[in-house]
Amino acid sequence: MQLRKHLSSSNRTTLKAWQGLHVDNRSSTTFACGMNVEVVHPDELGPDDLEVWRRFQSEDQRLASPFLAPEFAQAVGRARHDARVAVIHDGGVAGYFAFQVNETLGVPIGATICDTQAVVCHRDLCWDARWLVQSCGLEVWQFDHLAVHQDPFVPFHAVRHSSPTIDLSGGHDNFLESVRARSKNVIAQVARRRRKLTREVGPVKTSWDSADADGIAALVRWKSDQYQRTGTWNRFELDWIRDVVTELLRSKSVGCSGLMATTHAGDRLAAVHIGLLGGAGLSWWFPAYDPDLSQYSPGLVMLLDLAAQAAERGVRTIDLGRGEHAYKLRVATGAYDLAEGQVPAA
Repeated sequence: MQLRKHLSSSNRTTLKAWQGLHVDNRSSTTFACGMNVEVVHPDELGPDDLEVWRRFQSEDQRLASPFLAPEFAQAVGRARHDARVAVIHDGGVAGYFAFQVNETLGVPIGATICDTQAVVCHRDLCWDARWLVQSCGLEVWQFDHLAVHQDPFVPFHAVRHSSPTIDLSGGHDNFLESVRARSKNVIAQVARRRRKLTREVGPVKTSWDSADADGIAALVRWKSDQYQRTGTWNRFELDWIRDVVTELLRSKSVGCSGLMATTHAGDRLAAVHIGLLGGAGLSWWFPAYDPDLSQYSPGLVMLLDLAAQAAERGVRTIDLGRGEHAYKLRVATGAYDLAEGQVPAA
């Protein structure tokens, strides 16, 4: 593979070429032993970059999240002009760090919809967090869903949050046994509500990869109503978020592809979920349900149905995302930590 020619700075558009943004001339800072960083737009990544990036992910399961995949960075890049990728060189390509830049303030790529953040790099790479931020031309980089296993970032963790998970590696039956051991009533309770939904509205069917033309519109409508009721800003008011979600739903990449699931009761749409598949896992991203059917818990009905279907398809984990919401804790079988904080430049 001829990486050196493809990845040479002469073939890149660095930050200096982007008009209208404050540029820090340190965008190619040198670290120890010739380590340096080249900052590019995600669309400038070529086939060799994508292959190396994916290899780094496959070599370290802690980096397997679809939010860390190059396809996610590129989808954001096509929706936002301020998306960037720092290509870390250390005698060859050693890592990728995706971010967004507003003058000299950096945030994660896809900030507000990116549920995992990290440097995707060679497992043995030694690097310094403040040097990396400086090399990207930033004064500070803020994060809120940072993987906690990367030591260079640890001193900058201000707080850690729990992210619940569903473990399907032992099969669906083992998952159900684990849930019953932790919460004896939830499986039976959801089953009763499912039967009631069938009697009073119509037969319940959950489709794993739905082509329902009304699914996206219903999810946006229900989610927007939920944001308004809870006083949360509406993500779907932003064009770039809708564009990213739409593009990823069209993606067929093994590392990052969108999945829209629907649950119907008869002819009535009861719940919708748009998530991301990648790395033998399903990331729980945008779930929503018809509030007029809330007495039947259609969201939990759909989640438990999807857990069964995911296990059949070889999905090993459902990542329920940061936040200890009650419904997540009722069905979660484990959890891991994500960090929030910021890194100042060196």
